[in-house]
Amino acid sequence: MTYDPNLQQRPMESDPNNPRSTIVKSGGGSGFLIAGIIIAALVIGGYFFLNRSDTGMSPTAPTPPAATAPAPTAPAPAEPAPAPATPAPAPAPAQ
Repeated sequence: MTYDPNLQQRPMESDPNNPRSTIVKSGGGSGFLIAGIIIAALVIGGYFFLNRSDTGMSPTAPTPPAATAPAPTAPAPAEPAPAPATPAPAPAPAQ
């Protein structure tokens, strides 16, 4: 096959003699816009779906916790306990 410098590259469907068959580029890029809107809706919907509270879905209100007073705690000693006066017995020597 030889190279023809006068060859013009045209789409197969375009015919300059018949203007009705020429290719008209339609508006592109709207697919990315629609995809972005769908992704944003999924992210926002997923956020609310995962962070929903179960109490809002239940028909009855939750019961409050019982009103009991906490047990009083003993105060910590101000001074440590004194060491025992008698030392522990020494272990028996090995025979």
